[in-house]
Amino acid sequence: MGDEIPKLYDTEDIPAEKKIIYQKWEIPEIGFYWLIAEHDRKENIAYGYANLNDDQFAEWGYISIDELIENNASFCLDWKPCPFEEAQKIIRQYRRDWNRG
Repeated sequence: MGDEIPKLYDTEDIPAEKKIIYQKWEIPEIGFYWLIAEHDRKENIAYGYANLNDDQFAEWGYISIDELIENNASFCLDWKPCPFEEAQKIIRQYRRDWNRG
């Protein structure tokens, strides 16, 4: 994971919708995705937004990067850092395109 991602708690004073999302992990076949805003490189734990194919129950929390890898989540190489609000718009468009696929 990149050095540019803030450490855990570095962005705790920034409202969720304004947090920069540095990475996206996903399992597109089942509609799961994780958006990473902070990362502890030593423990390989991230803070971010998890959506397990249910917008109503999606939430911010701590995410084990090792567990994402173990569960075959894909790291999105083409993801560009952007505010959470913008990330949600990108994902909504991606989902529309995926469902048409």
